[in-house]
Amino acid sequence: MSRPWLFAGGMLLGAAAAVFYMVRLPDTAGPAADAVAWVNDQPILRSSYESALRAVAGDRKTGTLRKDDPDRVLQRLIDQELLIDRAIELGLDERDPQIRNQLATAMIDFLARRAEDEASTVDEATLRTFYEQQSFRFQRNPQYRVAVEGAALPVPSGWLLAKDIEQRLGPSAAKKVAKLAVGASVVTGTGSRQYTIRLLERRDGEVAPFDEVHEAVEAAYLRDRSEAALRDFLEVARQHTDIRVEAKR
Repeated sequence: MSRPWLFAGGMLLGAAAAVFYMVRLPDTAGPAADAVAWVNDQPILRSSYESALRAVAGDRKTGTLRKDDPDRVLQRLIDQELLIDRAIELGLDERDPQIRNQLATAMIDFLARRAEDEASTVDEATLRTFYEQQSFRFQRNPQYRVAVEGAALPVPSGWLLAKDIEQRLGPSAAKKVAKLAVGASVVTGTGSRQYTIRLLERRDGEVAPFDEVHEAVEAAYLRDRSEAALRDFLEVARQHTDIRVEAKR
């Protein structure tokens, strides 16, 4: 698999490579003192260099680097910085719609990753509070036990989800069962295909125990923090940016 920050056959692959490095945020990218090279005062961070080396090693069948890989990768990163600097000088980041869209996407991804990194050390008490506040998100689907009378239909005697009933008896039957009280029945079908469905038991959707859905709670929490980070960024950016909307003609 090709990596977007490396050369293939001596050429950079696509505008996506430019997007990644054009989003330069020194305050979060890492300590500039830990740079492996500088291009017009722009550091190439050791973390970026090492990530590129890992990518190259991962592409090798042996999983290891060749002797000349470290220098070759560094030179490619330097070349990339030179190309990006020139692209910015030419205003490609302002005029090219594709690059602008990719920059916006890269910024969203950056904010999401930073928020997830910050939230990744969340303690269990915070997760439990989130779980209680958002309990509806961890609710199990209702389940039903039904009996079918008047037709030889393959319906198991155990607990079924609505989708199971739909697969066996059809969407209309599933909707009718969902509305039945325990012990009640409904006639469905037509003519010789008519039959009766009786609801024997039901388990309404209950909230799954925290320990059972711990991973889902954590994933939902991280996703919420990512979305909140984007909203917060845009709100602050709007407050500190001169935005003028021309009157519609």
